[in-house]
Amino acid sequence: MLRVVLADDEKKVLLLMRKLIDWEGLGFEIVGMASDGISALDQVREKKPHLLVTDIRMPGYDGIDLIRQAKQIQPGLHFIIVSGYRQFEYAQNALKYGVEGYLLKPLKQEEMVDLLISLKEKMGEEAAIEYRLKKSSEREQERIIDTLMTEVRGGVRTSSTVRSFDLERGLPEGGSYFAAVIKPNIPSAAENQDGFRAMQKHALEIVRQELGQMDCGFVASARREGIVAAVYTPEYQPVEVKRCFTKIRKEIEKQRDLFWGIRAAVCLGSRQSTTEKLSVSLKEAIWLCIDGLCHTPNWRDAEAETPDFSLHYTLDGAQKRRFQEAAACLNTEQYAEELEDSYRAVMSMQPLWGQMLEDWFRQILTAVRYGLQQDGSADEQFYQRMEDGLWQCTNAQELLRLLQDGVSGELNRLRRERSQREARPITDAKHFIQQHYQESLRLEDVSNAVGFNATYFSAMFKKETGQNFMDYLTELRMNKAKELLCGDECSVQDVAEQVGYRDLKYFSRLFKKTTGISPSDYKKLYR
Repeated sequence: MLRVVLADDEKKVLLLMRKLIDWEGLGFEIVGMASDGISALDQVREKKPHLLVTDIRMPGYDGIDLIRQAKQIQPGLHFIIVSGYRQFEYAQNALKYGVEGYLLKPLKQEEMVDLLISLKEKMGEEAAIEYRLKKSSEREQERIIDTLMTEVRGGVRTSSTVRSFDLERGLPEGGSYFAAVIKPNIPSAAENQDGFRAMQKHALEIVRQELGQMDCGFVASARREGIVAAVYTPEYQPVEVKRCFTKIRKEIEKQRDLFWGIRAAVCLGSRQSTTEKLSVSLKEAIWLCIDGLCHTPNWRDAEAETPDFSLHYTLDGAQKRRFQEAAACLNTEQYAEELEDSYRAVMSMQPLWGQMLEDWFRQILTAVRYGLQQDGSADEQFYQRMEDGLWQCTNAQELLRLLQDGVSGELNRLRRERSQREARPITDAKHFIQQHYQESLRLEDVSNAVGFNATYFSAMFKKETGQNFMDYLTELRMNKAKELLCGDECSVQDVAEQVGYRDLKYFSRLFKKTTGISPSDYKKLYR
């Protein structure tokens, strides 16, 4: 729907305009009405309409002044003038400001509807162009942030992509550059990934909207670390910057009705004189952001507290090997014990910083990954989920739960898969036995059919079924014999041969050993 503000100093004219037209049917929505120029301008500022319908003569500002000032606030705003006067010169002046139409009172429904239909088509085309430009701009912003993030991780030096930040936005020489990370913190975000992604998208829109109100150039993109922004200011104004980012934080935290307990942290990197050093500022902002695992102020600024990149945590070598062993054996109990011991060790460090907890997390995950690779088990999506989960944690306890639940869940999943893989040859073997039990069947015949060494197959068969091969085959044959003996068609000799025994005496002995009575007596019971 296209938003409309109506302005006229006569209330009856306002009511007439509202009732005369089926605004909703034409695709318009009246979002505000004003009876003077000052109020109309406030409505433009607050409601961000697509169209302003205004009288010429009103208290506060006349029509031309109102249009001129409204254009400064919202350059893409469209206008229709409604007047009781045939003032050609006035109309000519209005056209200079891009007024779409000039309607005379008393208003005629047909004339106004025709003008609105024409205007809607024009605005629809403009909206489509604006949408394409916006999407193009968003992709460019993401590309610049991608490059900065790669630089932070040590992948490349500052590229022309980031340097183009200056040129494409026509920024003057001088001024300051800095990076910011705005991190929405939602308790238990891992349990509602769709909601978390929606919140990230909404937070990005808030960041772009508020930075757009400040005298600066910027790019911003949603990352797993939070909303990452690179900002240029001609003259750094600490009060203005803090006001802007404080409003961003408060707007994000207004979503508490959807995300109970949501908080937002703003982390600013230091001010730099060139785009070449933006990655330095961003690295600082990210360091302050991950430090939220230990320290939770909602405002962090590298100008006031310099991040210490030398602070690291190293996992004990022997414990690292035990983590690898637990992962290789898919032993969740051993892993859980090692994790609890390791957590107590890292939490006893004084002072403890978020960077140290990140090191601890990554080293455990690396040890687990190495252990799983020994068996050829490597699910890249699992490691990606764990990395994303790191940035969704709001404190050290949530980080511990992520390692507990995430890794244990993966070990259990792989253990089930391994069990199914090992059970598959036994399932195939049982199927083969059921098809060939009437033949003179040997262990070697079955093991060859499923592609295993006879000795290994025998041990695996006993492990999976609780019986050795010959006991399983005998039980199967005896059960088939019982079924046949219950009928009148077959003699005991016929039954013996049909279940794989050529020697009647041997069959009878086995049958009696299994059932407690002879085959002939069993047959008599069911006559």
